[in-house]
Amino acid sequence: MKTEAKKEMKKPVKIILRIVIIFVIANIILALPVAAFIEVQVLKGKGRSEVTQKAEMKSMLLSEAGIDADAFEETYSIEKFEVPSTKTAGYIIPTFRLKTTEEKKGIVIMVHGMNSSHIGIYPEAQAFLKAGFDVWAMDTRKFGESKADYVTYGYYEGADCIDVLSYVLGNVDSEPGLVGLWGQSMGGAAVENAMDEAIFVTEADFVVLDCPMGAMEELTGAPDIQNRAASIVNKWVVGYSFDDQSPYAQIKNNTKPALMINAENETVIPEVSTIQIKDTLTDAPGTLTEYTGKGSKHACVANDHPEEYESTVKAFLGSLE
Repeated sequence: MKTEAKKEMKKPVKIILRIVIIFVIANIILALPVAAFIEVQVLKGKGRSEVTQKAEMKSMLLSEAGIDADAFEETYSIEKFEVPSTKTAGYIIPTFRLKTTEEKKGIVIMVHGMNSSHIGIYPEAQAFLKAGFDVWAMDTRKFGESKADYVTYGYYEGADCIDVLSYVLGNVDSEPGLVGLWGQSMGGAAVENAMDEAIFVTEADFVVLDCPMGAMEELTGAPDIQNRAASIVNKWVVGYSFDDQSPYAQIKNNTKPALMINAENETVIPEVSTIQIKDTLTDAPGTLTEYTGKGSKHACVANDHPEEYESTVKAFLGSLE
């Protein structure tokens, strides 16, 4: 009787153990990296109003960079444009022009990174404005005034970048002077994904990558099997795989002068991505100039070293004249 009772008691234990084992195996095989899964499934809703987002960004800008956004926008005569997307039917790309107060030498399309907006890159924009460049800063998908539900880590954002460039050259500024693209963090991946597009190849004169992101699977840091699973789900949910997002094929034939700005204390972008971007651009036909912000963290170089950032950008742009 005791033996039978023990067997009966062991059955629930075995069942629970099997469930745990199956759960662990399922997670090992199918678990999605945080960067792919949470961003797609959990953060797809905006969650914050545009007014709150704008207020937060202005407050952050003042505290971290000492820039009063309202005064900045007044000085540089900010104007909003609504650029139609060719990638997503009905989607409008919120784009903002800041006009230089110097003798105009060109234009630059600027693409911010994750959890930011066009307001967040005013410290970097200031360097171009002071160098005589009009700035066209877009809000990327899901952030700022964008109505998109998903961020795509540079994939659709790269197409949006090209749409903004095409719109500016075709509808607003037919004699822009020098033309360039600037991207920070995820915005760097957007610019990288745009670098093999025809209008960039024919019309752009330079590119600037500030703490740029590389391939998605490098960012997640997950095992290959998880990245493959995440890539499949990503393709199913939002229409692009990790291979689609990876920018290395797009930049390997770059012919334009490129400036790569790095943070010495980078902890967001994996070192493997930074090295891969640098090596790919070095091997490409175009020239590569590098600058590293000493002691700076990710995407904070302009905040920490505003004068060096400005002088580096000015010298780089001056070399193109």
